[in-house]
Amino acid sequence: MKETIQPMFSEQAGNKRNPVNVEKLLSTAASYWPLFLFSVVLALSLGYVYLRYSTPVYMVNAKLLIEDHRKGSADVDLLQGLGMRPRIANVDNEMEVIKSMALMERVVSDLDLNIQYISKGAVTSSSLYTDKPITFYPLFDDNDVKQAHKYEVELKGNAVAIKEGGKAWNAKVGDTVNLSAGPFAILKNSNKGKDIDGFDMVVSPVEQVALGLSHGVIVNNANKLVSIINLSVADAIPQRGEDVLNKLMEVYKQSNVDDRNRIANGTMDFINTRLVLVGSELTDIEKEIEGFKRENEMTDLEAQSALLVSSTGDYARQLSEKELQLSLVEALEKYIRDNANSKRIVPASLLGGDPVLDGIFQKYNDLQAQREKLLLTNTENSPYIQNLDQQLASLRGDMTASLASSKRQVQVSINQLNKMSGRLDARIRQVPAKQRVYLEYSRQQAIKQELYLFLLKKREETAISKSATTSDAKIIDVARRIPRPVSPNRRMVFLSALVFGLIVPAAGLFIKDLLNIRIRSREDVSQATNMSVLAEIGHSDGDKAVPAAQDSRGLVAEQFRGLRTNLQFLFTDENEKVIMVTSSMSGEGKSFVAINMAAIMAISGKKVLLMEMDLRKPKISTNLGLDNSVGFSNYAIGQADLNKVIVPSGVVDNFFVLPSGPVPPNPAELVMLHRTKDLFDTLKDTFDFIIVDTAPVGLVTDAQLLSRYADAVLYIVREGYTYRQQVKTADEIYRSGKMPKMNIVMNDAKIKSAGYGYGYGYYGNGYFEESPEKNRISSTFRKLRKRFSRH
Repeated sequence: MKETIQPMFSEQAGNKRNPVNVEKLLSTAASYWPLFLFSVVLALSLGYVYLRYSTPVYMVNAKLLIEDHRKGSADVDLLQGLGMRPRIANVDNEMEVIKSMALMERVVSDLDLNIQYISKGAVTSSSLYTDKPITFYPLFDDNDVKQAHKYEVELKGNAVAIKEGGKAWNAKVGDTVNLSAGPFAILKNSNKGKDIDGFDMVVSPVEQVALGLSHGVIVNNANKLVSIINLSVADAIPQRGEDVLNKLMEVYKQSNVDDRNRIANGTMDFINTRLVLVGSELTDIEKEIEGFKRENEMTDLEAQSALLVSSTGDYARQLSEKELQLSLVEALEKYIRDNANSKRIVPASLLGGDPVLDGIFQKYNDLQAQREKLLLTNTENSPYIQNLDQQLASLRGDMTASLASSKRQVQVSINQLNKMSGRLDARIRQVPAKQRVYLEYSRQQAIKQELYLFLLKKREETAISKSATTSDAKIIDVARRIPRPVSPNRRMVFLSALVFGLIVPAAGLFIKDLLNIRIRSREDVSQATNMSVLAEIGHSDGDKAVPAAQDSRGLVAEQFRGLRTNLQFLFTDENEKVIMVTSSMSGEGKSFVAINMAAIMAISGKKVLLMEMDLRKPKISTNLGLDNSVGFSNYAIGQADLNKVIVPSGVVDNFFVLPSGPVPPNPAELVMLHRTKDLFDTLKDTFDFIIVDTAPVGLVTDAQLLSRYADAVLYIVREGYTYRQQVKTADEIYRSGKMPKMNIVMNDAKIKSAGYGYGYGYYGNGYFEESPEKNRISSTFRKLRKRFSRH
């Protein structure tokens, strides 16, 4: 087989996918500009409607300074110098405390946030806060509400009608009404409320509202190098957001102070209990002394015993101090051993002078305070709480052992003092018996009085320490709203709508192209086969079977002239005359291309024969209005001579047709007869070109049997109709070399946009002859396109 010359306008393509052609994508998008315009306008309209009826949300911010003693503070040393142990604050822990449910529930209860007032609008509903016409003030504990209640409230002057399901209540402003959630006092709003006829009131459980609030409040550390906490909340009502943050900071500071006062309160409770007991004992001793003097009629006993008391004063004072210390140690030991006090603070300030014991007490109290704080965000079964309980139990054991050791030491000191006092006892025995009894009473009185005064002193010190307690937190910035709403963002909404309006049709076109299994463009053919595209034939709108007839200057006629020109480059030998036309399936325009190709070649002065060899579904005779009663099937079996079956086409001079004749039961066998070969040999001597219209190659074998007589094969591919897989099947035939010089002709090709790709789009506007109606439509379309491009 001779080497084929590449025809003009042909394209040698492989099965490789071409890189993304931006110009093609833009051209495709431009061809669907009405769809894109409609989608963008619709998206922008939806964005406007969303902005029109959405509720704006404002951001409220506040700042809180925490005294983080881990980062160093001069106040720590000052307080410790005064004998006051400061509470060590941790910024990370305080942030968790601020977000705890305990504080959130207090905020909700104090601001009555669990009672919502909702005004119904024509499209959307809005919340009322300071502008509500009346206020329902709860006369019960908010924590008693276990489920949500929704009431419909109607206002008529001072009359208030309330409904919930099938229940109804009638009251007036200033009355008390007992609703299903509990009793409420109906109060006139002090602010100028919105003038509405009614609203909905929703009473929700405090815990439920607090949970939503804890998720809505944002707490973060501004910088790890500083101890400033930023608090933020987004709210549709900025005043409510400000009240929430201000109340939250207030509640947190109060909780901070309460936590720091817990140790002082525990110490004062212990001292007050001991004062009552010691005071009672002191009173009893004083009464015994008074009775003793009255019974023995002693008047100058004080002067007699003063000398003895002054001589033994040093020993008595030391013994009194040790006995006082022993009493405190025993009281603390009893306090610690009592399980009822296992979760309470130990009054560590009562004992002094033992740094080890003081350190254990301080560590124990710090762990108790840490446990109380963790219980705000954890349960008793939490691993953190259980770990702290284990540490506290261990420390209680250490304190018990240390107190026992201290008790033994104090007891030893008392014993030693008693021994040293024994020497003075001999002298005391010399004192009269009444004086000796009186001296014993005086000694007990001095001990109790010293203990009583010591406790009074410690109580005053603790009270002073408590009065000096301040919060570790300081408000830097009170809650303030940002003037512009953070949601919805108008610019972002319109930008998103614009992008969405462009993406949706683009995605639709992409999915359509992705799911498409048919040939839709020349590029699809190039990706499916290595065969050259010899020509592209546009769509014929008319009813004529031969638009490429004599004197036709239409677009389709010019495209067939281009096909005729390309065929001259395809044939390099004078003996190459036979052109076979086939396709993948019926309906691809195979017969239409064959008829018009024969007509356009006959117009050039060539003698052309069109053979209707689609013996199964012949269409050429019907399209040309010829008699098909006698044709190839008659000639093949010897029932007719050749000159009887070749007839003029009636379209163009030198254009003849060999009809198929009656449909035979065995078309393939007729094609294989020896008379078929003789027929082609005879026809080559008579005609300049022979065009053979065969059955589709993808359905039957007729085309492959006739290809032995062909010098070139035109494979018809109809745009938007032929399947891609069918073109790949044709490519396999091309690669195998079963058919000579296979080339593709694209039928029903769409007109390309001006300036892009191969086609007649640039020259088609007014260059070829068209009907007046088409010219008018084309002119109108050009004007609209020019006007749209200017805008």
